[in-house]
Amino acid sequence: MRTFTALDDLADEPVRGTAVAIGKFDGVHLGHQAILTRLRDIAAAEQLESVVFTFRENPLRLLRPDRCPEPLMSPDQRETALAEAGVDVCLMVPFDERLSSIPAEAFVRDILVGRLGTRHVIVGPDFRFGHRGVGDVALLQRMGEELDYTVEEVSFVVDDDLGRVSSTRVREAIGQGDIELATRMLGRPVAVRGDVVHGDARGRELGFPTANLGGAVEGFVPNDGVYAGWAIVDGVRRMAAISVGSNPTFTPEAQSRVEAYLLDYSGDLYGARITIEFVHRIRGTYTFSGIDALVERMHDDVRETRAMLNGGILRDEC
Repeated sequence: MRTFTALDDLADEPVRGTAVAIGKFDGVHLGHQAILTRLRDIAAAEQLESVVFTFRENPLRLLRPDRCPEPLMSPDQRETALAEAGVDVCLMVPFDERLSSIPAEAFVRDILVGRLGTRHVIVGPDFRFGHRGVGDVALLQRMGEELDYTVEEVSFVVDDDLGRVSSTRVREAIGQGDIELATRMLGRPVAVRGDVVHGDARGRELGFPTANLGGAVEGFVPNDGVYAGWAIVDGVRRMAAISVGSNPTFTPEAQSRVEAYLLDYSGDLYGARITIEFVHRIRGTYTFSGIDALVERMHDDVRETRAMLNGGILRDEC
């Protein structure tokens, strides 16, 4: 997949003859995946390049910062997900004053048609564009008749069990610790990514050395609690009991953090970049009466993690 991070980059490496999907694609959930599937199908049938036009940050961060939600994915995570979806070109540009001031008609003429050579446009049902959001699907269709491109509006994905799939609902589910629901709407595990940093070494002292994610953690972190999941290190997936929270037994006022105890692993992970995938929520966080009670519960967490990731088969610890 070719990636462009500025509109001006298209002048150096033109993209012509395209099917374009436009949107935020926050989370690249099942609804987005339906758009991407349709995009690929049309591009293949008409021998066009499939292009996703998206933004590095949510436009609300500029337009209505008080209403802008936290992103489900970092730009890099979105780029990876789009590449895995089989998109030919990703145009991920900053949503800044310059872009927000472009009139809707000029956006169509100068960018979609002029720079991308668009032959087909795919959008979701709530799509708005152009200065002050005056552009909509109807405007795209009217201009398409003049500029020789077609427009397709893809409906919301509504599942009999899940209901309507949206970035908002995925965010709510993760925020409530409902990992199973979020995973079903995403079509893949809930994941965060970051660098392993030195912590307070308390887990090591208790016999459960953990990999602590520090710095700018990519992805939407679930609600505080203990989870069963996977830690991916250098492409290798390892079972992990994952804690999200401040460790209320010792540091109740500390900032919430993500740390993972990798089962059956004894290597040094400091400085490594790892991905944490959340599979099941085991329990919430709470204060223990003492170290012995905490350690006992941690042993139970590990046993439950192993059982959950082994398909519910509980095995004795060695």
